[in-house]
Order: sequence, then structure tokens, then C-alpha cells
Amino acid sequence: MLNDAKSGSKGGHSLSYSDKPVSESYVLDLLNVAVWAPNDGMREPWRFIYIGSGSAGLMSGLQDQAPAYLVLVIKEDPDLHKREEDFGAASCLMQNFRLLAREGGLHVRMTMNDWIYDGAYAGRLGVQKDERIVSVLELGYIEPTFEPVAAGIPDFTFELL
Repeated sequence: MLNDAKSGSKGGHSLSYSDKPVSESYVLDLLNVAVWAPNDGMREPWRFIYIGSGSAGLMSGLQDQAPAYLVLVIKEDPDLHKREEDFGAASCLMQNFRLLAREGGLHVRMTMNDWIYDGAYAGRLGVQKDERIVSVLELGYIEPTFEPVAAGIPDFTFELL
């Protein structure tokens, strides 16, 4: 992640993406399913900003290089309870999207770099004053690798009362 909005990307997260483009229609198909995220009152406070290869320069110095980006934006409801519900629902939507994309071979890396909290940087992408960025999803197809990947077991606490 970035330590400073102006510093550019830190190393270590770069992936080798294939030349296969990330189609807008495929992303839209995934979103049409992913939006079935839980939200009290069936509010849909989100919108999406898709940045394809033709506009990837907008992300230069802000994100690691990727073939495409999807910016998840939500309205900042004045009611704090609704605001928290909306953020939770947007997070569920994002996870739905990631699971669906993975099934189709599309790699999705979720990022929350410091610049998303800076109105001037967010405004470059069209984020309004009454909105906030939940996350930026870096999208691309990864070059096939033949190295086996060990699956990790999550570490969590479970208490039975």
C-alpha cells in the first residue's frame, strides 16, 4: 500500500498480467450478480467507476499497474447507522465480485491506498463531495504459473458459550 498519496506504488505487489483485455461487458455481468449484497432497506448506495486500458494513465503513481481498475464508491449518508450499513453492504458486494471474477479466471486485487481519502485525488476520478471510495479493485488476467500454491488455513478464534 502507499504510505503517501503522492509517493507512487510500493514494490512487492506487482503481478505479471497477460495481454488479455478486461472487457467492460464482463465486468458489468459480474457486477449484475455481485450487487445482490445484503443491505437493510434494499438501498443501493453504490456506483462504480471503470477505468480500462485506454484511461489507465489516470491511475499512474496512485496504484500498481493493472490492465483495468474498478473503483467502488458509496454515498455518505448523513445517518451514521445507514452509513455503516452501506459500507458493510459495499464490502459484501466487493467480495461477491471477487469470488465471481476468480471463477472466471479474472484476478482482482482489492486496495485501499491513502489517496482514496484525499478529495483532490478522488475528484480526479469523478468522486463527488458526498461520496467516498470504498476500495479500488485492480483487475487483470495473470500469466499462468506452474508453481504449486499452498493453501493456508485461516487463523481465527471461536468461542462456544
